[in-house]
Amino acid sequence: MTRFLRLLPAVGRIAARPRVFRATPSLTRTYAGPAGHDNLDTTVKNYPNEDDLARLYELDPGSKADYGIYVQLWRKHFQECEDDFELERGLNHIFATDWVPSIEVIEDALRAARRHNQFATAVRILEALENKADKGEYQGYLNQLKPLLEEYGIPEKKDLGQFKKVLDLPFWMRA
Repeated sequence: MTRFLRLLPAVGRIAARPRVFRATPSLTRTYAGPAGHDNLDTTVKNYPNEDDLARLYELDPGSKADYGIYVQLWRKHFQECEDDFELERGLNHIFATDWVPSIEVIEDALRAARRHNQFATAVRILEALENKADKGEYQGYLNQLKPLLEEYGIPEKKDLGQFKKVLDLPFWMRA
């Protein structure tokens, strides 16, 4: 019992402490959501709802009937994407699926990359297309995309050249 009485002053000190977290303007201020949006409604509206998701999963880009709808949905996505997160989310999806995107979809993706000042993303679109398509198919894409690539100044990755490593060896191994 005496042991318990000795602990009471410690318990009282803990309970009597002032609240650390007070409602200050810095703690109650609302911060911007993902991708810097103050209002998430504009970001969330571009996410497909359950009906659209069900329709997207039912579509088969391999069939001719569904291919047109698939292309139309992705063109709409790239024409309306509001930030680079949406752009890269769409690119990840179209290059992860088992189809080579149509020229119209690639054009809209390049325009969206330019609209968002994403030079590296534009170059990576061409690199992903090169990895996805056959060599002859890729050259056909480049021939049809040539005016757009020249207008926006988007080179292929191989045209950027090879860069030497700044430090090949650690400083203690250099002569």
